[in-house]
Amino acid sequence: MPGGIGDAFDAARREGRGAFLPFLTSGYPDLAESDRLAAALCEEGADVLELGIPFSDPLADGPVIQESTQIALAAGTTPAHVLGQAMRLRSRFDTPIVLMSYVNPIHRYGAARFAEDARAVGVDGVILVDLPPEEDAPLWDAIGGSGLDTIVLVTPTTDPKRMPAIAARAKGFLYVVARLGVTGTGTADPDLASLFARCREHSPLPRCVGFGMGPTSDLTPFRGRAEGVIVGSELLAALLAASNAAAREDTARSFARAMKARLPELWAATTA
Repeated sequence: MPGGIGDAFDAARREGRGAFLPFLTSGYPDLAESDRLAAALCEEGADVLELGIPFSDPLADGPVIQESTQIALAAGTTPAHVLGQAMRLRSRFDTPIVLMSYVNPIHRYGAARFAEDARAVGVDGVILVDLPPEEDAPLWDAIGGSGLDTIVLVTPTTDPKRMPAIAARAKGFLYVVARLGVTGTGTADPDLASLFARCREHSPLPRCVGFGMGPTSDLTPFRGRAEGVIVGSELLAALLAASNAAAREDTARSFARAMKARLPELWAATTA
């Protein structure tokens, strides 16, 4: 398979910058335009593209992603449609694709079938937002056993005693939640340095910071600690504010360029 998550981070490292990981709700605002927005982000240099599988009760997501999710569901988006989008993107781009989902849609689809189908269409990894690494071993094993990277979340409230279990499940990168709260809201963790240090102590994987990130975010606390930035709510808020399809595509492109311009700020010798 072309690309690969590890290759994407290696390329960013060679260029002396952090990696750019935009998140889109798949199927927003409809199935056809969602493809165009995803393609625009790939063309503008996304290092890894996250596609969210719409779910009716996205408990970890704030109002912006919830709104985009409801629009995508109203447009008829299903997990099968998301897999179809991944297949179409893979036919055009080498950009690694990660699917972000809650557990319910995966169980409804069938864990083993989902893992096989995702791998077959070119998906590189899966984030299961509401599944702790200690729970539902058959689901974790089905996804990991298919060759997909299992990307796990580390939060400010993660008990340090759980870090070995998290690291054991993690492949691809670590999703480091920098805020207490849901996506796009909440207060910053006052002890970010310790959080990133714990991640490095238990795993050599790239650490990607998310929740509340955007082109104007202060990246200073993450310099030399985060190898990538995940951007979702701010991107979707800008898209929701755009007046039509052309404006949304222009917004996606300008947002990506603005974010990419900031990523050399993350670069530093990895000492933390």
